[in-house]
Amino acid sequence: MILEKFVYQPPLKKDTSMYNEACLMYNITGQVDLYSPAQKETLHDNECILMKCGQYFTSASKATPNTPSEVVAIHFFPDVLKWAFADQLPGYLSVNNTCLSTQKAISRVTADEVLKNYIHNLLFFFDHPSLVNDELVLLKVKEIILLLLNTHSREAEKIKAILSDLFNPTHISLKEIIDAHCYDNLTIEQLASLSNMSLSTFKRRFGELFGENPATYIRQKKLNKAAQLLQNSSTSIASICYDVGFSDTSNFTKTFQTYFKVTPSEYRKRKK
Repeated sequence: MILEKFVYQPPLKKDTSMYNEACLMYNITGQVDLYSPAQKETLHDNECILMKCGQYFTSASKATPNTPSEVVAIHFFPDVLKWAFADQLPGYLSVNNTCLSTQKAISRVTADEVLKNYIHNLLFFFDHPSLVNDELVLLKVKEIILLLLNTHSREAEKIKAILSDLFNPTHISLKEIIDAHCYDNLTIEQLASLSNMSLSTFKRRFGELFGENPATYIRQKKLNKAAQLLQNSSTSIASICYDVGFSDTSNFTKTFQTYFKVTPSEYRKRKK
C-alpha cells in the first residue's frame, strides 16, 4: 500500500517493520507515541513526521473522550519513486544502503497550510476510491516530495537532507537502544522488536552486555532514577512514576517499597 488512511480506536500497540520503504505520517486526530530504536516522538493533532526505513513501535493510550484517531501515511518505496519521477530520480532520492546514516530515524516536518491542503485532498480520494488509479497514486507521491522541498523555504535544506537519507538504515547498538528507552513504558518484547531481534536472542545479547536479565536491569534503573528525582526535586510522586516508565502509581509504589523497603513518600521525607 502506498497511500493509506488508518482509523483506529485507542488503545493501540503496533510493531512496524519498514526495511524497504520510508514513510511520511500525518497525524490528523489523536495522540500517538512513535518509537524508533533511539527515539521517541509524540504526535498530536495535525502534526507530521518523516520516517526512514527501519524498525518502529507505535503506542496510543485510551483517550478521554474515547473517540477514534486518524492517521494518513504516504509510503515511499524505491521503485515507486523511480516510476513517479519517470526514472529521472533526483540525486537526493538515490538509494544507497551502503552509506552510513547520519540522520535521525524520525524527523518532524512543519504542517503548514500547503501540507494540510495536500492531506485534505488525499482524504477526498480516500472517500471516493473509484476515482483512484495507478497514475493518480504516482502523481500524489511525486507531488508530496516536491511540496516538501518547495513549500518549506526555511526548512528546504533540512528536508533535502532527510529525503537523501530515507533509505539508509540507522545503525544503533543495543546499548544505545536501552539507553534511549530505559525510562519509557515499553515491555521487554517491544524492546526486542525495536532491536530487530527475537526475544530469546535479545535476552541473551542483553545478558552478555549488561550481566543481568533485561527485566531486573531495567527495573533497577527505573527505581534508582525515581529515587534520585524524589530526593532532588519537588515533582509529584505520580509524575515521577510516569517519567521513569511505570504505567500506574500502585505498581510503582509496590515495586519501589519492595526494592527500597520504604514507600516513595517515606523515602522523600527521609532524604530531605
